[in-house]
Amino acid sequence: ETDSDINARLHKCLEQPSLKVILCIGETLQEYESGMLAQVVDAQLRGGLEGVSPHALLQDRVIIAYEPVWAIGTGLVATPEQAQAAHLAIRDTMKAMYGEYSGVAETVRIQYGGSVTPDSIAELMGEADVDGALVGGASLNADSFTRIFDGATSADATKKMGMISYLPRELVAMEVLATKNALGESPVWSEKNRSLYWVSATEGEVWTWDLQNAPYRRLMNTAVGCIGLLRSNAPGSIIIAGESAMMTTSMVSTGGNPNNPIADFESGPSFLCHRPDHMTTTRPNDGRVDRFGNFVVGMYNQYHRSGASEGENNAGLYRLNSQTLEWQEILDYKFRVSNCICFSGDGKTMYFGDTPTRCVYAFDYSPDGPLTNRRLVWTMPSEMPGGPDGAQVDSTGKLWIAVTGAGRIVQINPETGVVEMVVYVDANPTSLTFGGDNLDEMFITTRAPNGGGLHRLKMPHGVRGLPEPEFGVGSSSNTSRSGFRGYL
Repeated sequence: ETDSDINARLHKCLEQPSLKVILCIGETLQEYESGMLAQVVDAQLRGGLEGVSPHALLQDRVIIAYEPVWAIGTGLVATPEQAQAAHLAIRDTMKAMYGEYSGVAETVRIQYGGSVTPDSIAELMGEADVDGALVGGASLNADSFTRIFDGATSADATKKMGMISYLPRELVAMEVLATKNALGESPVWSEKNRSLYWVSATEGEVWTWDLQNAPYRRLMNTAVGCIGLLRSNAPGSIIIAGESAMMTTSMVSTGGNPNNPIADFESGPSFLCHRPDHMTTTRPNDGRVDRFGNFVVGMYNQYHRSGASEGENNAGLYRLNSQTLEWQEILDYKFRVSNCICFSGDGKTMYFGDTPTRCVYAFDYSPDGPLTNRRLVWTMPSEMPGGPDGAQVDSTGKLWIAVTGAGRIVQINPETGVVEMVVYVDANPTSLTFGGDNLDEMFITTRAPNGGGLHRLKMPHGVRGLPEPEFGVGSSSNTSRSGFRGYL
């Protein structure tokens, strides 16, 4: 196709009042290496835009896309500096062509279109003359395209607002227990029992450690999503969100010696009530006891990556009332992978994220009604791998999120979305909580294959957690080993 062919098609498109045109220009690798970038784009612009009025450009009817031929479909990407130089050359030509019409060169939108990826978008968009991205093959993958969109919008907002990049404080957590959990999750600290509890979800194990003696585990004979503390006279009591039911058990022997299992471990945990839904494609995943003593549990699409329910938003978010043992669905939309469930100190804000979306939200929370007033707290940068997993709130109201797949925990200011601290973990972190005598230590669960141990970190001065609430069962008659006595 010649420049005159392109010009004729462009004019034909502009005859349609509601149609916008993207004019793609760019040089070959040989032309680039010969230093002919400016000459090539100048010739292509003059040929393609011949006879096009400045009003069409000022009204955003024509968009220019710099698409270096050597980067199309090759995986090669122009560096931010190369893209900026090309876009600046394009504006120079526009000034030469429409110089008498004020504002055309500054107003025309110039996009970059050479193999845009989630890893490259933020830096490209950070350049002064890069106004957007023309995304090709990467748009065919929803998660990849979402990361590109998030990276472009956040970088564009930063550029327009003149924001200065903030370097967070960096910390490192060390492994203290080589428990080799397949999927460590849901750590909770009991001030009353001075012990930490967590699960290895897919292995159906609940673990406990008093920070002094050796840790030990109890087998649940079912996959376990999450746990919470249980208000009870029996020490070490917890509530368990199992794959098929809610259960309770104690992790401490009747004699109070954590090194000896209780006498009836072989009988298994006690049945509390059924799970909130009964679909074979979902199971309980993330959850936490709210500040009012109820258990909030989010579900998980077990086949969200592949299988019967691939890509489906079929999981719900539920609350188990501690007095009636009735379930209430509290979120008005479905999702794939529940995570980041945690609460502010006053219990009036709940945080939640659907991991594949890589976004975390805050909601207004009450113990009697649904979640309301959703607002975005944090979107993961496009260049950061992985997704948001478990989370916890500290005593100052800051939000800490385990980014599984990225080897780090981030502290977010929920008012600004700024990352203020980063804890690096030499493994895949899955969740976290605060514990120890002064709630000033962080405990981090991890997962296989390059993890599975428990990590620990003494927090900087002034950073501490909040006491973990207990699930308060209204009556002991609601639990039974042999049958269901709760309510649905």
